[in-house]
Amino acid sequence: MLEGWGRMRKSVSLISMLLAFVAVAGEGHAAISYQRLDGAPGERGLVIKGVFEVSDDPTQLVDEYRQYQADYISFDSPGGNVVTAISFGRAIRALNARTIQIRAMECASACAFAFAGGVERFAEPGSIGVHRVSLSDDDPMDNKLAVSSVQSLTGEIIGYLTDMGVSPNLLQLSLSIDSADIRYLTAAEMRDWNINTPENIPSPPESAPPPTAAPEVSATPAVMPPDSSHSEEAGASEPGDLTTEAVDFVNRYNDEWSKDSASALAFMRDVYADEVSFFGNPVDKDVVLKDKATFAQRWPQRIYSVKPGSVTASCAGKCEMSGVVEWFAGNRDTGKTSSGMADFSFVWNTASLQIESETGKVLTTDKGAKAPDRLIHQWTGLDDICRTSVDREGAETLPACKRRDELGPLLNRVDWCYGHKGEAEINWEWQKCDANSRRYTSK
Repeated sequence: MLEGWGRMRKSVSLISMLLAFVAVAGEGHAAISYQRLDGAPGERGLVIKGVFEVSDDPTQLVDEYRQYQADYISFDSPGGNVVTAISFGRAIRALNARTIQIRAMECASACAFAFAGGVERFAEPGSIGVHRVSLSDDDPMDNKLAVSSVQSLTGEIIGYLTDMGVSPNLLQLSLSIDSADIRYLTAAEMRDWNINTPENIPSPPESAPPPTAAPEVSATPAVMPPDSSHSEEAGASEPGDLTTEAVDFVNRYNDEWSKDSASALAFMRDVYADEVSFFGNPVDKDVVLKDKATFAQRWPQRIYSVKPGSVTASCAGKCEMSGVVEWFAGNRDTGKTSSGMADFSFVWNTASLQIESETGKVLTTDKGAKAPDRLIHQWTGLDDICRTSVDREGAETLPACKRRDELGPLLNRVDWCYGHKGEAEINWEWQKCDANSRRYTSK
């Protein structure tokens, strides 16, 4: 049925073509244009580039696709006009065309709707970004007309997604993300919402992680889509089951990675299987360890902490888990720091207690960050739950207290301390360590 996808499963050259295109493409965004990728027979790609504007005509796409006799369509677009993107998606469906998207190229906002037009679709986790649809600021209107326009647009989007066989949950998620922000879809969301077509879909093609994401992503955990019939939110499962163990493992992994480099790398040697699917590439464990060692040398001081409530896990002999991790890293010798947030996925073998697959993507970086604000915010939220909860032995309170007291010493590792000696506890706050600072101790 999907013979073309079968060819793509075995083809490294297709992704290599896309990555080569990324290497030479400029970063400027303009109205829609087209880039032809000419590879081996059966691997002709047509890349739709630029911002979707009202003036863009999808008949041009139809002409380009037919003249080139493309085998698939991909995107390098930050979005644009939603109605135009939907018209392109319908043109793609009329062409009976396939769509493919890799992390190294951008398909965000309205572009996600154009991608959905593919009769067969494959996108790598983290390659499709969404946020709230907004009306143009150039079109002033009274409140009643604005409400009517929003309702009409929402109805059009839902109808389109239904026609394309994509869950309206995609729209629901996009409406929850501020238009100034962006949220990249996980492997589980892509599968559960039918963004990736469900039958005979290939494994992610064998390619190296995008160079733009490699420094941070390679040091964060990550992996394959969970089975929706077993998927559990972190904390929603009964104590002692495999899902709980998986969530505990993810926290331990990041805590160990946040220790001194010798201890962290010793942990990594034991925790990976002899062969690992590492960002889509089947590699020996030594390749993974070399990657981790290089990163640890660059960033000797590190804190990696899973964002509370972000982990989903599916366990049946092996656990497939994904979530979001926040980090702060530094190098005292160079004075450099790095801070941000990434998604991750793992496949963890519960018999061997080893990782068999890892992938992920940087979601955002904090330019110029000199303080571990993300991790301090995590600690403060956990401390609020721990101190103010009425149910001191509750299912939420005890884990919050435990995680707070695990995170505090990690902040000490990057030279951030909680209060000063002789200072009243009510005045304690996180600050850069000095000679009079208090090292964190459990409350």
